[in-house]
Amino acid sequence: MRKIFTVCLGMCACFISLMMFMSVLMIFVIVAQSVSGSPGIEGIETENAVAVVELKGEIISSKTFVASLKKAIENKKVNGVVVHIDSPGGSVGASEEMYRAIVQSREKKPVMCALSNVAASGGLYAAVACERIFVNRGTLTGSIGVIMMTPDLSEITKRYGFSMNVVKSGRFKDAGSPFRSFEPADRKLLQDLVDSAYEQFVSAIATSRELSVDAVKEFADGRIILGENAVTLGLVDEVGGLPEAARAVLRKAKPDSKAEPEIIMPVKPSGLSSIFDDVAESRLFVWLDSWGETRLLYQAFL
Repeated sequence: MRKIFTVCLGMCACFISLMMFMSVLMIFVIVAQSVSGSPGIEGIETENAVAVVELKGEIISSKTFVASLKKAIENKKVNGVVVHIDSPGGSVGASEEMYRAIVQSREKKPVMCALSNVAASGGLYAAVACERIFVNRGTLTGSIGVIMMTPDLSEITKRYGFSMNVVKSGRFKDAGSPFRSFEPADRKLLQDLVDSAYEQFVSAIATSRELSVDAVKEFADGRIILGENAVTLGLVDEVGGLPEAARAVLRKAKPDSKAEPEIIMPVKPSGLSSIFDDVAESRLFVWLDSWGETRLLYQAFL
């Protein structure tokens, strides 16, 4: 009994320490993000400005991206926006919110996409909302699909005599809990949820890229697709980068102009803010932030 009590006490201490660490880290990250992410569009003097809004790292929230996009679109001196994507995807809801924000922004000004190293799953979901998509030949894209993961600690808790008392309003209220294994009914319920989100993803790709649902499903099995192959499949428009995308934006905004775009990059944080901005995008932080949660993801694991 004493051994079990010691083990349980140790587990509780580790959990409390982890939560304290996460709380402190979150405070610093919030401060860091509050001074970063917006395009450096104040004081523009050129008439050929094209703002860049970045979508980087794993998608957790759409808040900063949507705010940056709105700020750029509403600036009267900005002709349009290039969404520069380097992301393996992430949260289903946030990816959809970014998609809708881009679609709505296109009603006001041209919005093109330039895909960098990775633009997969939720990153691709956001990209297909753009009017045209430029890609590097070696960009890792595709990974069209949905995944849900939850840790299973039930064997560990049994081994050490630890259990969770649960009072719930319905049989599925704790489906996905890390403290018990899936039952067949749990798995079917969650599989139906994943399948529904998958159909939404495929439909968004098909509609935005003017492809048939059947054509999309031929490669919408989670596979990674190289940029040059994505052009052939119709997922993206052409090989090119940020300069080509900015040029396309300016040509759309000013069809009679032959001027070159003045690309306005986002303001980068510096010093301590920069350090915590990098921490916010790290895989370790994302894992710690979501530990123990059941998450529905449009995400490639690269």
